[in-house]
Amino acid sequence: MATGGLHESNRGNASDFFGECAITQSCEPCLKANIAKAATVLCKDCNEYLCETCRNPHVVYKGGKHDVVSVQDKQSSTVVVDMKGKDKCSEHGKGFEFYCEDHLKLCCTTCIIAHGKCNKWDEIASISRQKGAQLHGLKQSLLKLKSDADAIVAECKQTEEELNASVADLWKDLDEMKDRMIKLFDAAKRELLTEANALKSEEEKKLSKLQSVTTNVMEELNQLLPMCSSLADHGTPQQMFIFSKQVEERNITIESKINEQRMTEVSSKVTLSYTGELSSILEMGTKFIKVNLERRGIYLKINT
Repeated sequence: MATGGLHESNRGNASDFFGECAITQSCEPCLKANIAKAATVLCKDCNEYLCETCRNPHVVYKGGKHDVVSVQDKQSSTVVVDMKGKDKCSEHGKGFEFYCEDHLKLCCTTCIIAHGKCNKWDEIASISRQKGAQLHGLKQSLLKLKSDADAIVAECKQTEEELNASVADLWKDLDEMKDRMIKLFDAAKRELLTEANALKSEEEKKLSKLQSVTTNVMEELNQLLPMCSSLADHGTPQQMFIFSKQVEERNITIESKINEQRMTEVSSKVTLSYTGELSSILEMGTKFIKVNLERRGIYLKINT
């Protein structure tokens, strides 16, 4: 691309072509020497912008009349767009002056040597005038892409906010689930304690009955044993015979009651049993709850 000042017809459109690129009023003699320097004055007769360094040589050595005014006195000024190095070859550091249609490549004076055998390449200065309308279309495309990119960034920020909120809600849901489980266990505990006390009461009745029968047997034995011992040591044969016959029948009855009591289960306690589902959850440990990540695509509204 030529580095001289823009033609008057293009000066008003420079900012439209390059959006927010930095625009400065440049000294035209300096530009011819590939030096970017801000202009401070304008020679109205020559229609040429000059810096303070070039001002005096222009007036002294260039023939003709020179009406030099400050650039601030002229509303419409020659400007040049600072392209931030995009008009220079990154390999050789020179300004682009050619375009190779065969390779669709911008070339500097060094690059073009390698394209000498290409069928079609042109000087940028000769083909650049027709690119204004194309650049306007490209600008609209870039604006559309920027709008889409802005929408994606906004969507990402919104998604990030929703992600943070979802994590906060996650703890809230866990606390709610924990409270529900605690309430459920508390209710189950009350019901189980009621049921356990009922089982205990029923079992105590059985134990009390068993104990009562055994106590009666023990009382009878406590009465018979002293007499049996006394008769065995000091009783007459007649007394021993009579007592033996009386006690033989009671001995059979007492033995039957003792054997019956031995067959009765005495050891008892209340225990808990869990459903298979709850046992499975307990065996899972902390893995009984899982965290899931739900994604959705970014949908852009396309304006046509």
